[in-house]
Amino acid sequence: MDKVAAAFAEAIRAKVFSGAQLLYGRGEAIHYQGAFGQVSQDPDSRTINDNSLFDLASLTKPLATAALFMLAEQEGRIDLQSPARDWLPNFQRAEALSLKQLLAHDSGLPAWLPLYEEVRQKNWDYERTRDFYIERIAATPLEAEPGTKRIYSDLGFILLGFVLEKVFSRRLEPLFQERIAGPLGLSQTLFHPLNHIDRIVPQDIAATEICPWRGRLILGEVHDDNAHVLGGAAGHAGLFGSAREVGRFAREILAAAEGRSKIFQAATLDRFLGPKVQPKLGWDTVSPSGSQAGAGFNVDRSVGHLAFTGCSLWIDFSDRKYIVLLSNRVHPRRDNEAIKEFRPKIHDLLLNAS
Repeated sequence: MDKVAAAFAEAIRAKVFSGAQLLYGRGEAIHYQGAFGQVSQDPDSRTINDNSLFDLASLTKPLATAALFMLAEQEGRIDLQSPARDWLPNFQRAEALSLKQLLAHDSGLPAWLPLYEEVRQKNWDYERTRDFYIERIAATPLEAEPGTKRIYSDLGFILLGFVLEKVFSRRLEPLFQERIAGPLGLSQTLFHPLNHIDRIVPQDIAATEICPWRGRLILGEVHDDNAHVLGGAAGHAGLFGSAREVGRFAREILAAAEGRSKIFQAATLDRFLGPKVQPKLGWDTVSPSGSQAGAGFNVDRSVGHLAFTGCSLWIDFSDRKYIVLLSNRVHPRRDNEAIKEFRPKIHDLLLNAS
């Protein structure tokens, strides 16, 4: 495993990121856990440790939003085939986009819109901002007919976050804490980490971007622009966490596949991530070639997700393995894309060395 540590040291010298965590496990056994670098490019900043937190960005989609939809469907609170407008009356458009299509990223909605630019100068409360997002997304032309093309869409998951709040009559942050984080013992996987100094050390949070419109280094607040104006907790982004706890969530997904989960039934997991489900609901899959998962994950039996900030999680049901890589590749600028070459190489190096 010295080769793995050496690869991280070289990546830090090359400024792929200032710091990172890596966790690799099979079943309940952890085979490798490492922390590398510092929380920022400042040479006086703290060293990354196992308790350091990273902005999980789009890992919020599987860890929070899709996981809560699994519980909602399992408990009979929703029908995945029902249209989103059943829960969001002001989401009025000609097409009846279903919850399942939003989860599968085949609703036809575009990937992203800079809606935050229209909100950040306003002094709106959450409800007014939420309604603005719903109405603007409802007015956005589709890029494909629903169900015909997979377009990875933040917009769809922003809507799904709003739906969850209607389904459970709870805001997303306390809902995640009560139904996912609490039962699974994820004490440091949370929204708004700076509001929880009883659980975390603020100086241990990895820095992200020097934001041009916020005018400061982003540290402990969500990097994603749309999530920021939505109050920091949204269906597509907002969670912070450590590799240790993301790994714990991965083990719960593996346990669910075997009927051993504390909260998810095996049948529920099968309806979201089973072999017959294409595309997967709330997760991505391994590309036949050039995958960010590397060459060691089963193409047919693996799921995973990437995050814009430089984080990722991949799970292989065929041999019960998972790899968590958390980094701050957007520090200090988001145009640094060296993580795309580093991630699959470190995955392959780790698996070949084990």
